[in-house]
Amino acid sequence: MSLRTVAVLASLLLALPSCSGTTTNPVPAAPTNISGDYAGTVVDSSSGSSAATALLAQHGSSAGGTITTAPGGVTLVSSIAVAIDASNAVTGTMVQDLPGDITCSFAVTGTYNTATAVLAGSYRAITGCSGRTGTYSLTQSCTDTVTSTDKRSALGVPGC
Repeated sequence: MSLRTVAVLASLLLALPSCSGTTTNPVPAAPTNISGDYAGTVVDSSSGSSAATALLAQHGSSAGGTITTAPGGVTLVSSIAVAIDASNAVTGTMVQDLPGDITCSFAVTGTYNTATAVLAGSYRAITGCSGRTGTYSLTQSCTDTVTSTDKRSALGVPGC
């Protein structure tokens, strides 16, 4: 077999997969790990500014946990569940049980900044607590519940 024949056959063999009509889809990147402990501030349209702490656990692109505030000296523990997308945007819900058997649910949106380890955004009432809104800014102090190879050590957030 001549060198030219070998070159033509090799070219044809390499071209076959591209003619098959199948394409490969890139594997989506693992979501950023936002699990861990946080501290920061919540500013609520009803109760004002309050120090806040949060604890989040994550599985895949879903995270949940609690946010604790103490406006006016009354400790409030809110349950939160969010999804995080490839752009580090978070969306979800928060539920808060208030004194007097009042339950409020909120739509939550925000962004996790990988450079500063800050989870920040806003919320608005869906049910109960009509018209109530607020903002939050929480800095991650440590990370935990790693569900992927992203252990965040390269970003400087230590394990809990």
